[in-house]
Amino acid sequence: RWSKPVFAAMADCFSCFSCFKFLPRKVVEPPKAVVPQKLPLPLNVGFAWLKLMQTDEIPRLELRITATDDGYVTEEGLNAMLEFMDFVLELPQVACGEGFQLTFDQMLGTSYLEVIKRVICWSLEHGRSTKWIQRCKRWKIIVAASAYPQISRLLLQGVFQFFPPPCTTYLLTDEHLNVDDLKPDMKIFEPVQDTLQLARLDEDLYQEVTAHTDSEGQVHMQNGQSVRTAHNWGSSLPEKINVGFALVSQGYDGKEGYLKIQGLEGDLSMDGLNEMMDFMDAFTLSSNAQEGFSITYDVRMMRSPSMQMVTTVAEWGAAPVRQKRWERLNHSCKIIITAGLRFTLAKGVLTTFFLMCPPVTRTYLMWDPDQPLETAALFEP
Repeated sequence: RWSKPVFAAMADCFSCFSCFKFLPRKVVEPPKAVVPQKLPLPLNVGFAWLKLMQTDEIPRLELRITATDDGYVTEEGLNAMLEFMDFVLELPQVACGEGFQLTFDQMLGTSYLEVIKRVICWSLEHGRSTKWIQRCKRWKIIVAASAYPQISRLLLQGVFQFFPPPCTTYLLTDEHLNVDDLKPDMKIFEPVQDTLQLARLDEDLYQEVTAHTDSEGQVHMQNGQSVRTAHNWGSSLPEKINVGFALVSQGYDGKEGYLKIQGLEGDLSMDGLNEMMDFMDAFTLSSNAQEGFSITYDVRMMRSPSMQMVTTVAEWGAAPVRQKRWERLNHSCKIIITAGLRFTLAKGVLTTFFLMCPPVTRTYLMWDPDQPLETAALFEP
């Protein structure tokens, strides 16, 4: 029990508060208003409206390309669209933020599918592919719910077989405009990693060549080949060898010699590449090649090579003694690769590769070994 004097003392203490320490009052600041980001004005390119907008999805920024009633696709309109997309790609909120998503709204039909294919090829060009893959997080394609979405799915998957998009792609209807992770059937395409690797190779190779180009436009590559002992087959060169990722064969058809490289689905390796180059060297020194020879690379099944493998082949082919021998004996060269986007990317890779190691003969890039040569991409020596 407390005595009365104690209560009296406590009362005096409470009255002065001198022995209490109070925390400063917390000032509650009013919530800051969300300042909307300044976005470029919409652009009409004739066949479509382009609009960069904010959504409630992640990423928040969406570049929507909506078909117009006109629908007539022109080269001028296409170029304007791609210039606007390049502008969006470099915006600070895209380059340094969470990126953006690309949406094609009501963009089906023959002419609009050509637009989509053009965007796919454009997105994987020199100097753009890495940025595009990093900053464009996904594609959405919106169709009318009344226009049989399943038919649209089949149509798009047929196109994407030859022109695979660089991003995960979703097919939505105008009744459901947002991606729903609980509906996996919305997703119609996942990126093909081998195609993306080929695009990165194209860009890396271009940067490598640019770094070794002098003021007169001449490319000077450093010789980084390591000294190694080449495989010696002696006088009994086999008709073919399997290097893991390719079947390499040689022979004589009664008129001239031939080399054939048939790509396989195996993993590419430097050991296999060195064995293949040794075999090709031995062939060019054999009797089968002395009246000249043709060479065919069928790489439709082969995976994309690494940068190291490409530069190794370039250095190997540019060796002066070997280059003179090939210029004298190699009469024709064909490279066969899958039609579509891989063909387009391979054309870019070869254009850059031949700056390091110029072709010794007319070289044709083809999607079918029996196609007319006038339809192939030609690289002159």
